[in-house]
Amino acid sequence: MLTIVEVGWTPLRLPLRTPFAIAPETTEVTANFWVRVRLSDGTEGWGEAAPSPALMGETPAMTEAALSDARQLLIGQPARWRGIADLLANHLSAARAARAALEVALLDALAKRHNLPLWQWFGGATDTLETDVTVPIMPADEAKNFATEFFAQGFRKFKLKLSGDVESDEARIVAVHEVVAPAALQLDANQSYTATEAWRLLRRLEQKGIVPTLFEQPVPKDDWDGLRWLTRRSPVPICADESVVTAADALRIVRERTAHAINIKLAKSGVAESGRIIAIAQAARLQLMIGAMVETELGLTAAAHLAAGIGGFAFVDLDTHLFLQHSPFLAGFEQQGPLLRLRPAAGLGMREKAGG
Repeated sequence: MLTIVEVGWTPLRLPLRTPFAIAPETTEVTANFWVRVRLSDGTEGWGEAAPSPALMGETPAMTEAALSDARQLLIGQPARWRGIADLLANHLSAARAARAALEVALLDALAKRHNLPLWQWFGGATDTLETDVTVPIMPADEAKNFATEFFAQGFRKFKLKLSGDVESDEARIVAVHEVVAPAALQLDANQSYTATEAWRLLRRLEQKGIVPTLFEQPVPKDDWDGLRWLTRRSPVPICADESVVTAADALRIVRERTAHAINIKLAKSGVAESGRIIAIAQAARLQLMIGAMVETELGLTAAAHLAAGIGGFAFVDLDTHLFLQHSPFLAGFEQQGPLLRLRPAAGLGMREKAGG
């Protein structure tokens, strides 16, 4: 019987060339973990744990403690992915980043053992995605230069992080629009607005001829009334991110009609729970977005395999590796501008850089 014989991890503290500034926090150095699971036949799988204290309430110290607990829990267990996912959910329910990394690492190992790319394991819908690029919170002139650089590389979808200040956010959006039109603009407030402030921003942009393709998590995650109010009035689709962590959250979105779309992130929900959220969204004909925390190519490759394999994701936000000064990984995808094409290699298709 195939079993888990080793669980290990290494800190991933990697500096960013551009600070990733969002409303609740600014990341200048990643505080993630490279997680490895080895099976009794010697096969090793990889995953990335990316805790976000501000968004998910999980610190790196909490994640490492959870990984230590998981090591004792998993060693000797049969390498059966669904059973392990349930075991982790029952014993480490609050440690979402750690659970996600362990789920991915086991899947990577099992897919390698069967010589199957993970996107095919997830359903094989496609092997290619087009990602946006995120414009962090920064002065308008810097945002304009940042967007110009990526527009020249072929990016045609730009996601702008918002601060919660209508005046400065509007100025930044207008500045980016000037240099990338007719590219699609998405907004992400990371909970920094009230519903009426978000409505006012959208109306002001509309008067300038700017209609975003999506407005992500405009209000605090627990402000369901505000989210519902805005969704019923907004001229653009409203996407729930931090509000949806579990399948139960997704069911509430559907029942109360509080969003037009849901952002799926492995680091906040894990693989198994993400699958349940996706099924609910698809049944309700909500739009799907695939996103990530501030992750390296490892975490982004896992998300890309999920979205590509299942298919039907209208919005793809897998770009944080572009902010890194350096990385120990070669991605499981080839990238040309905004296009990500998953490699045909088994599992995630990840490799370590020479000397990395």
